Amino acid sequence: MEEQKTLGYDWEFGHEELMLEVGAYTYGDRLYIGLCHMEEGRKESFADLTINLPYSPAEQNEAYIDTFAEKSKLNFIRKHKLGKVLPETGYSGYARYRKVAFDLDRLASFDQKGVEKYRKLHEPPKENKQKKRNRGEVR
Repeated sequence: MEEQKTLGYDWEFGHEELMLEVGAYTYGDRLYIGLCHMEEGRKESFADLTINLPYSPAEQNEAYIDTFAEKSKLNFIRKHKLGKVLPETGYSGYARYRKVAFDLDRLASFDQKGVEKYRKLHEPPKENKQKKRNRGEVR
């Protein structure tokens, strides 16, 4: 089993060494990024970095940041150059969520398989290469 790279995450409760898990939300296929850590020799979820706002505008590489420990998460993104914090925000109810344009190539260096699956999900459909048949028309 290949060992995943970790990144340092500092927040109000101390320092954590975390791994990234990249995927897509089921509803809307938007970018999902989770934070995981090793607990008693097993990989476990630590927190969600992103939140799904399927009705808020976002490009393929953009996502909204979960508000729990938001300041620490934004500092983590900046510190490790995972993406660029954008001025736009998204809303759900009364909550406001910051938007980030993630560097998918940089994310792939931490979760290659997750990013590949995500990119494949967003590939444009391949054209049907079957030749159109002449239906008796003279050209």
